[in-house]
Amino acid sequence: MTNPSKYKDFETAINRLEEITNLLETGEVKLEEAIKLYTEGLEIAGFCDKKLSEAEKKVKIINEKNKTLVEEEFAETEDKE
Repeated sequence: MTNPSKYKDFETAINRLEEITNLLETGEVKLEEAIKLYTEGLEIAGFCDKKLSEAEKKVKIINEKNKTLVEEEFAETEDKE
């Protein structure tokens, strides 16, 4: 079993998760290896979820105004050329 703390940052973890997804999608991985990869993927997903939650908390703190927490939705912007 993989230790998710080995991923030092979110981007490294996401890259590994993409690798695992690609391997599993090929259908060429043996069952035992597929189970190991699936388990690792779940651990990485948990690690990423934790990192995203931490980032969300930091953003909320940054947006704190007048000692009252103000949540602001992130607006997606589209490049119009």
